[in-house]
Amino acid sequence: MKLASFYKNSLVPTYERVNVLSKATIAVIETLQDNIPDPELVDDSRPFVRRQDVMNAILKAVNHLPKDWRMSARKKRAGGNFNYVVVHFEDLNLNLIPIHLLSYSKLPKPSRYRGDISAFNLAVMKDRGMVSDLEFQTHFNFDNETSLVTEPDIPSNIKDIPFGLFLIYDGTNAKAPIRLAALTPDQERYIFCDNIELLKEYSQSNEIEVETPIEMKKQRKLKLETSQVKEYQDVPNVVIKKDRVNRMSDEDANTI
Repeated sequence: MKLASFYKNSLVPTYERVNVLSKATIAVIETLQDNIPDPELVDDSRPFVRRQDVMNAILKAVNHLPKDWRMSARKKRAGGNFNYVVVHFEDLNLNLIPIHLLSYSKLPKPSRYRGDISAFNLAVMKDRGMVSDLEFQTHFNFDNETSLVTEPDIPSNIKDIPFGLFLIYDGTNAKAPIRLAALTPDQERYIFCDNIELLKEYSQSNEIEVETPIEMKKQRKLKLETSQVKEYQDVPNVVIKKDRVNRMSDEDANTI
């Protein structure tokens, strides 16, 4: 019942709000599946067209909602010539990024933009009273130099830092479940990853009793290749010796 715990602590939105994004995404996938390419011709642009169309569909769907939905969407630069979309839930202070990932695939390799949105997830959970045994100590490797971020305490401005979510879709299959997920700061594990249909149960009830705390196996070190604190450099106890811009590869673009 992990997802119920996050819903109770206002760290996931209602099904109705997530479904706005899901419908926009599925509509794009279905349209692309109906447009069968000529097998005799080269068609290398399909993943990039899909990514672009999904992002634009979500931007339009969210930014045309009435203001009382308390949702907004904007594009951001990921590096190189690639953009990605961040959906913000104003009342819950949540950020969400849609990404393509095949249903049977493992997590993609760490990237800067996924690291930025996941950087303080464990700190936010700790602030909400959710139990975690994972150490708040992270090592970064920047061109053979190591920077250390230590978070033994909750940052003083934790209320201003959004919890980071991902809306995961399989762009090759419109019938594949759309999943809602959150990553650990090292991007190597899911904190949770569930079919959005599970949110229906929680969205229909205001009374959710969750007694089991969130527990995670303890790790000594987490290794990242991401700026992690790019947007929150005023956070205490965060030191980065050297930064660099990561250019996105074609593989990275296909997982946005």
